[in-house]
Amino acid sequence: MNYRQALSLLQSRGNEVHGLHLGLHRIRAVMQAFGNPHLLVPSVHIAGTNGKGSTAAMVDSILRSAGLKVGLFTSPHLRRPLERIRVGSREISPAAFADLVRRVHDREAKMLRQGRLDIPLTYFELVTACMFLHFAAARVDIAVVEVGLGGSLDATNIVRPAVCVITGISLDHQELLGRTLPAIAREKAGIIKPGVPVISGVRQPQAARVIREHARAAGCRLLEIDRACRMVVTGIRGGRCRLDLETPRRRYRRLRLSLAGEHQVRNAALAVTAVEALGGFEVPAQAIRNGLRQTRWPGRLEEFRCARRTLVDGAHNAEGARTLRDFLRRCGPQEIHLVFGALRDKDLRGMGRQLFPLASSIHLSPVANSRSADPQSVASLHRRFAARMRLHGSSAESLRAAWQECSPGGVVVVTGSLYLVGELLPLIRRCSRP
Repeated sequence: MNYRQALSLLQSRGNEVHGLHLGLHRIRAVMQAFGNPHLLVPSVHIAGTNGKGSTAAMVDSILRSAGLKVGLFTSPHLRRPLERIRVGSREISPAAFADLVRRVHDREAKMLRQGRLDIPLTYFELVTACMFLHFAAARVDIAVVEVGLGGSLDATNIVRPAVCVITGISLDHQELLGRTLPAIAREKAGIIKPGVPVISGVRQPQAARVIREHARAAGCRLLEIDRACRMVVTGIRGGRCRLDLETPRRRYRRLRLSLAGEHQVRNAALAVTAVEALGGFEVPAQAIRNGLRQTRWPGRLEEFRCARRTLVDGAHNAEGARTLRDFLRRCGPQEIHLVFGALRDKDLRGMGRQLFPLASSIHLSPVANSRSADPQSVASLHRRFAARMRLHGSSAESLRAAWQECSPGGVVVVTGSLYLVGELLPLIRRCSRP
């Protein structure tokens, strides 16, 4: 099986969300057939509605700065599935990925014939199985594993964590996780394991209460960053924060974050507190300092100089849109031209309510995904902005039109979905200059 055939096999498993079958029995059975490689590597397991990818990237960068061999698993990808599985900052090679997909597929087929599996693995389960095998073969010291969706029934939830992190709770994927914040919190809290330290950034009182109850029932030490840490922003340059951070273990002065946005201060506190809570790993303060300064996480408040100043951000729900709105109000120019494309099962009304009032023009684009919202449907939800809206047939057309309409002093903002950002990043990078 070559890489192209592996991609075709993955795509045959259907849409990653609509084709989802939550549950752990399939991934457990397949991993058991391979000798349980997921139990060979300790992990930092990270769940949450927003911020889990940035937090995972920070933890990975810190641990690598400490000299550890680190596996990083994140989702979704921007351009290709290889981005999801990294060892020492390097994504898995196409040949290695194809070989793993073949091995998992062959084992799965045998188990289906024997009646040891009820149905084939989903897209996410298959990629997760490849990740476990790759990290075990690479003999990583530790894995940083981002939950795909939810927590309790997510395929990653068979890991043996050294620490669990829950970044925050807000409304997203309600059709799968529950209609209320406490219901969603219960799903996220499903990653909590007996006796394993839990780091929480959950602020909503009802959701925070759920996390506390789960941690208490599991006999876990719970560190809530709003109670256990002191975070003081001492400066902002180019949208990137400098801060003083006091954790239960240390006091850090003048930490510099490479990721833009004040919301990254909380993610940094989560990452540092999680690293400090790791048993058996001693991470020097300088590694924490270097790791935060060197973190890279593409597609999140990432800026380019193209035909016009261009900012991309994969805000894909109302909370993410609100965070982007706040960033633009503090750091953006008066003239903002929006390229917006999202998935139809997202809160299109809530996202538009946050972002559309800021925009001089709104370029609505389809997304190359079966769940894409139709631009006309988005426009119909926000009729009061009709005069500012332009509807386009492709993402590239939307971006070029926004560049053309934007003055030299303005900014074009691409947002609404990570899939849209992934589509447009190659074009933006080709056109960008240092």
